[in-house]
Amino acid sequence: MAVENICWVLPRPRQDHYIGSWPLHFGKKLTWELFGKPLPIPEPLILNPFGGMSESGLRCDLRKEVNPDFFADAHRLPFKDNSFDAVYLDPPYNNELSKSMYGTGKIKYKDFSKEAVRVCKPHGFVVSYHWAMTPRPAGTSYHKRIFIGTRIWHKPRVACIFKKERINQLYH
Repeated sequence: MAVENICWVLPRPRQDHYIGSWPLHFGKKLTWELFGKPLPIPEPLILNPFGGMSESGLRCDLRKEVNPDFFADAHRLPFKDNSFDAVYLDPPYNNELSKSMYGTGKIKYKDFSKEAVRVCKPHGFVVSYHWAMTPRPAGTSYHKRIFIGTRIWHKPRVACIFKKERINQLYH
């Protein structure tokens, strides 16, 4: 099955130059892409397990200095199954970056993506924002990919968007 591919060119950086942040307007455009513009009422419930300085949804983070909504590890989320309409994953891209940029431990894609699927509602979206295309988490299907360019000499990113198929007993 063919997967739709989209390309966006967005402004960069944020005014505060926060390391690891999304390009300007990315979160808003992503939510519109997934749910339509204007947004449905009630608005979708979105979780950012690597919340950092995200400007949308509920933010989880291991670093208290970014004032997350929840102090939590993305590998073990404190939420009930099937709670969110979308989960936006923007992890450190490797263990070295995790340690040097954020002072956090090893990241395990298989573990945090499994948690994202667990807390995502059936037919909701799990988005993996990375500098590489990421594997499809179990219990999901590919929905589309968005390739994001920003400024010159800056690495492009890709948002792999997966759709949760149904309640999966593997996550209980």
